[in-house]
Amino acid sequence: MTEHGRASGRFWLGFFAVILLLALVAAFALLKGGRQLAEKQLPQAAAPVQRLLYLVLNGREYVIPEAHRLELSLALQEHLGEEQQDQQQWLESRIDSAVDAAFAPVHDRVGDFADWYYSLTGEYLRYAHAIGGDMGDYLQEQLENTVFLPAALDTNLDNLFESLDADVRSRLQQSGIRMTENLEVLLREYARPLGVGEPRLGESLDLDVLLADSLSVSAKDINRQLLSVLVAAGAGMAVAKGLGALIMKKTLTKVASGKSFHLAASLLGKLAAKSALKGGGVLAGASSGAALCSPTGPGALVCGAVGGLIAWLAVDKAAIELDEALNRDAFEADIHAAIDAQQSLLKRQLQEVYGGLLARKMAAAGQSAADLGAGPGSMRPVDLLQKQ
Repeated sequence: MTEHGRASGRFWLGFFAVILLLALVAAFALLKGGRQLAEKQLPQAAAPVQRLLYLVLNGREYVIPEAHRLELSLALQEHLGEEQQDQQQWLESRIDSAVDAAFAPVHDRVGDFADWYYSLTGEYLRYAHAIGGDMGDYLQEQLENTVFLPAALDTNLDNLFESLDADVRSRLQQSGIRMTENLEVLLREYARPLGVGEPRLGESLDLDVLLADSLSVSAKDINRQLLSVLVAAGAGMAVAKGLGALIMKKTLTKVASGKSFHLAASLLGKLAAKSALKGGGVLAGASSGAALCSPTGPGALVCGAVGGLIAWLAVDKAAIELDEALNRDAFEADIHAAIDAQQSLLKRQLQEVYGGLLARKMAAAGQSAADLGAGPGSMRPVDLLQKQ
């Protein structure tokens, strides 16, 4: 090969070597630069999208960032817990005072029944009905006419149920108002108003609808529960008509079943005790009457009979007064105790009805408050409404 050919080969070798080297450098720079660019852009591409909660309160829309959901939920649950405690304390006091007021006239008239019971008229009427075989029913009827009807217990109880219904519904409404006011304060701290034309990027919940549904109850629902608890009536009944009269009958039966009304045996005992006194008393009265009258003829018989009758009445009156002095306090105390027992039972039953109602309503609201702190996608407003 000539010198010219060798020089030409070296030229092209150098030419292609430089081209190849530059191509490799360019490829390396392109790959490394692309990787650096990708690494720089990767954190921005992987940043999570924040989920928002949208609330409607008093017709205004608010936006709650995901980071503040739990804080809002816990603050609202604390308020609801305090509200429920206040409601239960109010209800217990309200029921106690209302039931005591309804039964107070009954207690006041127990003495009237005792006056009749410890009288000659009451004594002889009980003897007459004992002979007729209906003394127990007669005593219960006399108790009703002397104590329960004049005290108007049935009317008082009907008024009690009506006023409790209204008060409980009013208290629930007041709870809703206080919750709304508290929510407005919390939303100013943890949320912001929804801007005009701002798109919604999360879940939405109408608190106006939720509170109205959670903290309201109808008189029909309350009466149905009253009937079910107080008189074991069917839960399908809607109107508690004459419920006071039914409770009055139960109270009357409770009193009549007390030991002071188990008089069949005690009446026989009284008759036996009085017989010993009357035996001598009547004979003495008859002898005195005969001595004061004509010693002969039919007048002596009449005078003796009159004397015997006076002696009989005198002995009966003395025996009744002695019985009253010894037993009246215990007799009245037994009646009061039976009435008190029925009062206590009614208080527990009303607490079961109204207290249970308030607890269920507040629990529903509390669950909704807890759900506000749920993670993205785990809360559906329609589910919250269906729980109520």
